[in-house]
Amino acid sequence: MAAITHRIDDALKAELDRFCAEHGLKQQAVISEAIAAWLEDAEDMALIEERRGGPWVAWSDVRDDL
Repeated sequence: MAAITHRIDDALKAELDRFCAEHGLKQQAVISEAIAAWLEDAEDMALIEERRGGPWVAWSDVRDDL
């Protein structure tokens, strides 16, 4: 495991503290999951942007391949 250090807004830290206490979670787990989700979303968005330009496949061709 690697350690990272980053400053966050005091209000965000308080919200993280409250959330973890209410749900019995460790901050490390919440932060790791949040980063992983953000990275996955960013990759998905990059793929969406790449595919927006085409090439497009006709529905009839897709349907025939099913």
